[in-house]
Amino acid sequence: INPAGFTIHSAIHEVRHDAQCVIHLHTKATIGVATVEGGLKPWSQYAMFSLASLSYHGYEGLAVNDEEKARLQSDLGTTNHMLLHNHGGLTVGPTVGDAFMRFYDLQRACEIQMDLLQSGQPIIEIPQDIVDGIQQQANIVHSGETGGQKAWPAMLRRAYKLDPTFCE
Repeated sequence: INPAGFTIHSAIHEVRHDAQCVIHLHTKATIGVATVEGGLKPWSQYAMFSLASLSYHGYEGLAVNDEEKARLQSDLGTTNHMLLHNHGGLTVGPTVGDAFMRFYDLQRACEIQMDLLQSGQPIIEIPQDIVDGIQQQANIVHSGETGGQKAWPAMLRRAYKLDPTFCE
C-alpha cells in the first residue's frame, strides 16, 4: 500500500497520452448515478453522448492501493467518460474544452436521470439500436472544432462575467 496513494489524474495520464486533460469531480448527480444499480440509463440526449463512450470502475475505498491503479487504467480503456461506483465521474479529452464538454454532458445526463427517478413517472428509454448507432455522431458533435474548441471559450467568457476573479 502506498500511504500517499496515487492520483486518478496521473494514473490516467500514464496510459492515455491522447488525454491531455482529465476532469474528475464528485458531484451529487454523478455520485448518485454511479451508485444506482445499472448506472447511466438511455433516458436523454445528454446520456447518449456519454453512453457512446462510457466505462465504470468499481469502488475499492480510498485511492491508496497501487494495484487499483492498473484496474482503473484498464477499466477506462479507450473510453472518454467514466463513472466510478459510489464515487463520482471522470472525463478525458485532448483539450480542456473537450474534457469539459464531455463532463458537462455527463453531469447533465446524471442530473436528468436523478430527476426522472424522483418523478416516479414511467420513463421512455431510447432504443438500444439508436444508442449503439450514436457513437460516431457523438464523436463528431462534441469533439474538436464542433465541441470543446467552440464551447470552452464561451464557457470561460461566462465564468469571467459571473466572477471577474475567476482563475486568478
